[in-house]
Amino acid sequence: MIITRTPYRASLIGGGTDFPAFFRERGGLVISAALNKHFYISMARRFDDSICLSYSKTETVQTAEDLEHDIVRTVLARYNLRSGLEIGMIGEVPGGTGLGSSSAVTVGFLHTVRTFFGLECSADTLAKESVIVETELLGKPIGWQDQFGVAFPGLKRILFNRDDTVQVDPIELAAENRTALETHSLLVYTGETRRAEAVLSGQSSNMDANQSGLEAIRRIAQDMMTVLQNSPLDLPLMGSMLNESWMIKRTFAANVANPEIDELYQSGIASGAWGGKLLGAGGGGFMLFLVPAEQQAAMLSRMGSPPAFPLVLDSTGSQLIYEDESRRDH
Repeated sequence: MIITRTPYRASLIGGGTDFPAFFRERGGLVISAALNKHFYISMARRFDDSICLSYSKTETVQTAEDLEHDIVRTVLARYNLRSGLEIGMIGEVPGGTGLGSSSAVTVGFLHTVRTFFGLECSADTLAKESVIVETELLGKPIGWQDQFGVAFPGLKRILFNRDDTVQVDPIELAAENRTALETHSLLVYTGETRRAEAVLSGQSSNMDANQSGLEAIRRIAQDMMTVLQNSPLDLPLMGSMLNESWMIKRTFAANVANPEIDELYQSGIASGAWGGKLLGAGGGGFMLFLVPAEQQAAMLSRMGSPPAFPLVLDSTGSQLIYEDESRRDH
């Protein structure tokens, strides 16, 4: 048996500049945080030739081609694994909530399958191959940030260059700055899930109209890099940057925001949050707030006590956590 663990991610700033249509012309920049919330995948040889895949549902099929799960089906076909497998998937947060769950599945499953074959599994390799699987093989209208955001640990700057190369640089926070960020942040669930592809499709088709907004978001991301390197961390300034980027992003397509999301955001600001933004494509999922620790309980109460957790950084990225080498009989 093989078991991998891959973090979810929170994109602090720069989302949208990771689309090839933008960064191939102007270059992109995203500041992303791998979260201490994870997606687990196990895989073992099955006693017969069928494939059993368990996630939010259970599929038992005779060949990989019969699987409904598009990511698993595509990766198994890519590696010519077609039968005799038991695969389990468990996530600590729901999919479709803006935390990069789709890429966590792709990176994690590639990590699992490549380990099965004894292949190299660096974060860079997993991220790049995940881009191929999601954007080329599956044709999803998404950017490239999530694959690198979940494969690499911690807080990092991700540069998307005009020649399609991607550079990931860790952001080493001073100890007091990391504590401040983790203590004064809160990810609040809006109560709505959504298919990122449906939201991003509209944003992608409006890419030309959104150019000036994306350039402004990239500039804010560059400014936030400066803030993160200073000590003490200026959280009110970071909050205003999140707010500025969110006000821009919500203009990209009609389905990025809705009255419920706007009401939740205004409740956070009225409760003392320095700023915030909706994570992921938009339309639902989690909203990130920077808010004083002593005001978080009152803020959540005012919102109706939705599920929430702090932004705690993951320190490992996608990781192999168990391997029974005796199972290598292929």
